[in-house]
Amino acid sequence: MRPLLLLPMVLAAAAIPAPETALPPFAVLLSIGDALKSGLGRNPDLLDSADAYLQARANERATVASYYPQVTPFFSTESNRATGASSRSEGVTLGQQFPFGPSLSGTLALDRDRATGAWTSSTRITLAQPLARGADPAVAAEPLREARRAVMQQGIGYETLRRRIVLAVYQSYLRVAEQEQALDIARERLERGRRLTSFSRARFLAGSISRLDVLRAEQQEKTAEVAANESGNGAEDAREFLRRIAGLPRDYAFCVRPPEYLPDAEPDLEDAVEAAIEQRPEVAESRAEVVDAEFAVRLARSAELPSLDAVLSWEKNGSGATARESLRGDSAFIVGLRSEYGLNPFRLAANRRVAEIALAAKKRNAQLLEDDVVREVRQAYRRLETASRNFEIAAESARVAELQAKVAGLRFEKGLADNFNVIDAENQWNSARLFELDARYGILLARLECLFSSSRLEPDRFLVVP
Repeated sequence: MRPLLLLPMVLAAAAIPAPETALPPFAVLLSIGDALKSGLGRNPDLLDSADAYLQARANERATVASYYPQVTPFFSTESNRATGASSRSEGVTLGQQFPFGPSLSGTLALDRDRATGAWTSSTRITLAQPLARGADPAVAAEPLREARRAVMQQGIGYETLRRRIVLAVYQSYLRVAEQEQALDIARERLERGRRLTSFSRARFLAGSISRLDVLRAEQQEKTAEVAANESGNGAEDAREFLRRIAGLPRDYAFCVRPPEYLPDAEPDLEDAVEAAIEQRPEVAESRAEVVDAEFAVRLARSAELPSLDAVLSWEKNGSGATARESLRGDSAFIVGLRSEYGLNPFRLAANRRVAEIALAAKKRNAQLLEDDVVREVRQAYRRLETASRNFEIAAESARVAELQAKVAGLRFEKGLADNFNVIDAENQWNSARLFELDARYGILLARLECLFSSSRLEPDRFLVVP
């Protein structure tokens, strides 16, 4: 997933100049490339995900620092006013936890009695190695592994969200384009309805048709006007959603230009299934969760063991008139074992059982997710095949409906029929045009779903779209 490369992509996308606000309606032609760049640079959800990734990186550095040698100087002084006695203590403590198990600790303390001026020193360095509980290197390194895992998790989440943002922006852009064309169709229908009403009134005055034909034409005009209003509202709703998903200002006025092609072609079904299993970020995250559960089982089993540590210490104590003299005391090596074990191990056994059950559930869920991904890919390809067939049917239906509308219009203009057939043919033609429009954009939307489900929807490839 290359999580370390994600932040520069965010900063590069965020460097896009912000669009101006308070522009006249539809003064700006928003290309799909600009919409994608804006979405990847300004989408608030994506920015939140980038912040979470940065926080995980900072936490990782803090965790790594905890495995560095820890050196802590100390100083204290005490004075008893009643007795006049006073003392001073200073020194340093050392600590080192190795990620593979052993721990090293040490203390150097110098104490001075101000009444006598005598110094005493105490030095102790201890190396401890777990032999039972905690002997598994995973126990000592678990905080470091968890911190790195959090970075990986946030990186996968960010990459997944980037792809979903690209998909959502592209889908929203196509919806705006479709709604704008549907609005054009509605306006054309309204204009034809007005002409039909005007022509029907003229023929009624000439006495060639009844009042019913005029009323029918007026009703058709009102229906077309309502449809135009609904289409205009739908187009504006689609623009509002695109503004939100692309991070555009709420008053940003724009129109769109439908893309003629997608930046990438969907692979064959079998290749798409294989790519989805191997490259989908969600699948990678589910496999990582299985690894987390396996580590949890290892830690729970280690916690059930008795505590048994091998300890090697070096001690030195001394005293003298000066601090240097006190450091010349006798020293000794001490080798031993230390152990402890609670008499109520049932809680630890329960924790281990819970971890084992969680591991089985994670494995089952990971397999289920892979199966769901395969189903998602197959469904997307079936929808694409269906959309292609529907478009062929819709295109032929629109051609036939247009021909019927023209024939019905000519018959009415020549006085061979009333306007009932004209209105009926007009409604069928309008429905066929909308069906053809929806089928045409359905192909592009289905192709996008195929690219996304097969993990071929790469944001960087889509950003090159003009």
